[in-house]
Amino acid sequence: MSTNTPTEYESTEPEPTAERTRVPVAGGVLVYESHPEKVGRELIGFEDVTDWDGVRSALVARGIDVGAIHHRPVLDE
Repeated sequence: MSTNTPTEYESTEPEPTAERTRVPVAGGVLVYESHPEKVGRELIGFEDVTDWDGVRSALVARGIDVGAIHHRPVLDE
């Protein structure tokens, strides 16, 4: 009776890295991350926030749920 053991191979290619994009808006900076294997980009946080109302308005203008203000980190703290 024989058993088959699957063999795992390690890739010699580097992992694709995510690219961060910073978009200055009134009140701060929106930070997005895009991954080579995915389409689009994702809001991952904020930087240089001076006015949350301005950031909120920028999110609304882009069709992003304003709850992101409470669920995404400020990355420069």
